Amino acid sequence: MTETYFLGLLAQFILAISIFPYTISIFRGTVKPNRISWFIWSVIGFAFWLITPATADEVTRMLTVIFMVNPTIIFILTLFKGEYIKPDRLEVFSLIVGLSAIVVWYFYRQSSGIFPISLAIFADFCALLPTLRFVFMTPDEEAPLAWICFFLGSFIALFGIENFTLESVLLPAYMTMGAFFVVSPLIRYRIRMKIPIRNWII
Repeated sequence: MTETYFLGLLAQFILAISIFPYTISIFRGTVKPNRISWFIWSVIGFAFWLITPATADEVTRMLTVIFMVNPTIIFILTLFKGEYIKPDRLEVFSLIVGLSAIVVWYFYRQSSGIFPISLAIFADFCALLPTLRFVFMTPDEEAPLAWICFFLGSFIALFGIENFTLESVLLPAYMTMGAFFVVSPLIRYRIRMKIPIRNWII
């Protein structure tokens, strides 16, 4: 087993288990995930899974499954456990522009260069916007553990890349940065409020 393969397995394990504390938090009502964000992320995950080539390595295939399954589960949970709030302008913008970017990306997915992956990242960023606003405005209503796991898993995935190219690095690098921007205000708030680490979990 090569070092990069081991790191890839470790990354997918961390990303896979990140859903468990988040799911518990949803059922307990201690987090309120943004429905628009998770819907877009589930569509993006499904699109990645759909077009993953059969020749892709095992780690890549498993990561695409995780990126599809985890957001879809969380989105479904928001339908039953979340409270319905009419989407505001930012959420409508994120939904329309994000889904439009996914459609454009689908038609250019086989193109060479960084354009297809840049479109995917742009769509993901549209999904991220409502969640970023939420954690900055109400850091007490989002638990950090799942996002810490997502940050660590994405960061480790950078070192699990076998073919180190700009195209292969862009997505995990963006995911690492995105998770960092989400988790930073959550951790900063809990440190400032002197909340015990045991209460960060769920």
